[in-house]
Formats: sequence, C-alpha cells, structure tokens
Amino acid sequence: MTTQESARATAATTQDQQRDRAARGIGSRPTSPSGRRPSPPRRRRPALAALAVLLIVGGAALAGLLALRLDSRDPVLVLAQDVPAGTEITAEMLSTTPVASEGLKLVPESEVDEVLGTYTSTALSEGQLLDTTVLTTREPFGNQSAQVGVALSAGQVPSGLRSGDEVRLVRVGDGNAAVRPLATGLVLSTDAPSEGGIAGGPAAGTATVLVPVGAADEVVDAAGSDVLGMSLLRRGVPINKANLDVLVAGS
Repeated sequence: MTTQESARATAATTQDQQRDRAARGIGSRPTSPSGRRPSPPRRRRPALAALAVLLIVGGAALAGLLALRLDSRDPVLVLAQDVPAGTEITAEMLSTTPVASEGLKLVPESEVDEVLGTYTSTALSEGQLLDTTVLTTREPFGNQSAQVGVALSAGQVPSGLRSGDEVRLVRVGDGNAAVRPLATGLVLSTDAPSEGGIAGGPAAGTATVLVPVGAADEVVDAAGSDVLGMSLLRRGVPINKANLDVLVAGS
C-alpha cells in the first residue's frame, strides 16, 4: 500500500470514529466562531411579563390618583377685613380661597348663607380662614352689657391693647380723690397701635369696650374727663355666655 493510500485510509478511519462518537453523544459541544460556547436558549414566560406590565401600569395609576387627592383643594370662606369680637357677619366681610380643607372645621363657599347673620365669638383678622368654632348664632350682648367708646390716653392704658383683651377700668385719682374701680370690660375693637405701646399725644387712639350696663355711664364720664385708666387682665377672651356672666358679676 502506498503512502497516499495509507493516509486516505487513516482519514476515513478518523471520520468514522468521529461519526461514531457523535452518534453516542460523546465529544465537545459546538462552539461559536469566537470560541465560546453558545448560551442555552432562554425560556420565555409570557405570564410573568404580563404581570410585570400590570404592576407598572397599576403603580402609575395609583401614584396619579394620590397626586390628585393631595392637590384636591376646595374654596372656603376667608375674612376680607379685620372683624372685632361680637360682630355680625355680613357678605362684605368675606372672600374665598382654595385650600385642602378635609378634616378641618372650615366653612366651604357653598355654605356662605349659613354663616351670614352669625356673630364672632372672638376677634378675627383679615386673611384668616373662617372656622365654625369662632361663630355663634346668638347675639352675644344681652341686656346686661353695653358697648362704650373711649379715648385711649397715653400712659393710662396697657401697651398693645387689642380686640379680645379683658381689662379692668378705673377712674384715675388725683390729689383729692383715690383711684376708684369702675368695671371689668372686654375690648371689642381698637385703632390703637398694636405694637410698641400708645404714643403720640394725650388721645392716642380709641377703643370700643363691652362693660356691664350699670357701669357704662361712669366709664363714659371718666373717658370724657380723661381720667379713665385700664389694666390688662387677660388676652384672647372669647365672647360667650360664661365670660359675659363673669364680666357682669364683676361690675
């Protein structure tokens, strides 16, 4: 046998052996052109993919709903001006502003008719949201109380006098007469400076004060004679029956 014939026989034998090994599953797996084995095919799971899409869409919808709820604002009533304690609420005193009012005792714009004609139980400020807790349906001043206007004299009234202050009113004494208590009163409104005390001359402002009706004449007389003095007892006193009863009892 020639050398060429021997080589062909060897090649044929080698091919036969490779085919035999492949038939029995023996041998290396095919490789990619780069020499690395190809990764096994991935199994597709359509159910999991659909679930993931649903979760994403649902999460986005929930986030949008929460954002809308957080930004939900309703028009409520707000004071357009300062309102003294015991004042009847009128339409001119009110305005509206949008706020998130859930869980609060604010008055919605749709219920404006229900607050017209009610009275403030304490002093309210411009821009303050109207709260049902500061309103009363009954006229706060009965037959036992009177509103008097007095001039505020420098050095005879407390610093920063304002609506809602409970004060003790006295007739200032002189060399011939001692100080004489007149009444306990409740300041309803004042145009005196709110900070820094009273300044600017003998009559530095005026105030409307609620006093027992039996003391009203003497308070007016003392104020007109510039001998009315006040001392501050409490701040932020609401107009209600209990406090009015105390005021009248203290006359």
